[in-house]
Order: sequence, then C-alpha cells, then structure tokens
Amino acid sequence: MRGTWFQLRSLAQTTFFIQNALLTPVCFALMKIVAYVALGENVALFAHDMWIDAAIAGLWSSTVTATGIIGYQRYMGTLQYLAASVVSPSAVFFPIVASAALLGVLGIPAALATVAIFAFTSLSISVFNIIGYALAMLACVASAAFLAGFFVFFSKATAYEPLILIPVWMLCGIVTPISNLPLPIQVVAFIHPLTSAVWVAHATTVNTGMIGMVFLSLGLSCVLLCVASYMLKRALHMAIKEGSLDIL
Repeated sequence: MRGTWFQLRSLAQTTFFIQNALLTPVCFALMKIVAYVALGENVALFAHDMWIDAAIAGLWSSTVTATGIIGYQRYMGTLQYLAASVVSPSAVFFPIVASAALLGVLGIPAALATVAIFAFTSLSISVFNIIGYALAMLACVASAAFLAGFFVFFSKATAYEPLILIPVWMLCGIVTPISNLPLPIQVVAFIHPLTSAVWVAHATTVNTGMIGMVFLSLGLSCVLLCVASYMLKRALHMAIKEGSLDIL
C-alpha cells in the first residue's frame, strides 16, 4: 500500500496523467448527454447510470496507460534499479501498475459534477454503485498488471493504447447495455472482469444474478493477477539473463 501511494504521488506530478484522469470522464459524460439529447430522450432519467459509466470510463482510460508504465520507468532512469531489487517482481512492479489504474479515481467528482450540471438533476450514489466501482478498481488494477507484463516486450507500447481503450469501453456496458449486444459478443465481453463490475454498478436489487456477477468479477480479476505475476517474472528473467529488454 505504501508503494502504491508513493507511485500515485509520483504520477500525480505529471500533467499528462492528471489530465487523462480528469478530462476523460468529463468528455465521456458529455458525449453520452449529447447522444441522449439527439435521440430526444430525457437526460435526467439516465443520469444515475451516466455518472458511474463516466467514472468507470475514466478509470479504464487511466488503466491503459499501464501499457507503457514500465517503459516509463526506463525513461525515468529507475527501471534498472527496480529490476535489481531483492524482493519479488510482483512486489516491485505491482504498486507501479496499480497506481496507473487507481489514478483514475480522481475522475469520480469530475463525472458527478459534469452529469449534475449538464443533466440538470441531482444525483445519488447507491450501494450498488459503490460495490460495482470497487470491483471495477480491482479489475482495472489486475488489467493494468496484465497489460504492463505483456506490453513490456514492446518498446513502443504506448502506440497500442487506443486499440485497448475503445474495445473495452464498447463491450463492458458503459457505452450501451451489455444486453443490447449479440449473444456471442456478450460471451466475449464477460471474459473481462470489468464487464461484470459494470453490471453490478447498474444493479438495482440484490438477487442471484447480481451476486454471481460479483464473484465472476472477483474470480476473473484474480486470474489476471496470477497471469500478470508470471509474465512479470518472465520479463525480468529475460532482462537479466538475455538482456533483451535493455534494462541492464
């Protein structure tokens, strides 16, 4: 926790990360408002789901920056020292990638304010919103670890960020309800833990389906974390033994 807090403060000193965390939910909320107005809908009726969708959109936008976060450490001149640490790679790199995702939490007040102002309505935060967002945070931290472990093999990892950002936005249920997607696409969408987290955030009652989505999101996040841990160990092994990542 101390390592993650330290990395969060470090990233917060970089304008790019702060702008991404704050502006993404604002832009996402505005685009949804414009879409509802264009369709002739009463925006206030959708405001409750709209702010949580915008907040999760900002969280995922921050998460995809993890594709190049380890490479960013190389740019900062700290990667060789991190790689030479005596503790496990997970303990070294997980706080770094987790901070990239968790910085998106700054988007919550931005999302709430944008929807409240432009939808001309008061907003409430339900317990389902809180649980769903907490699951989304875990899903995004696990995804950040996976992305960092995978894209550390690519020197231009940041070029792939848009290819990850939009598809997950489209499939997880924040752009359109998951039930509106074709069944095969729904099956693919639920492979990612963020989809079930969004489902919980949109829930209105406690039932078997909602509880199942909670455990599905938790389980998939744990799987991603385990895979990410293995990938980071392999990346570090290649760096030290083969010099393939130009760390040493």
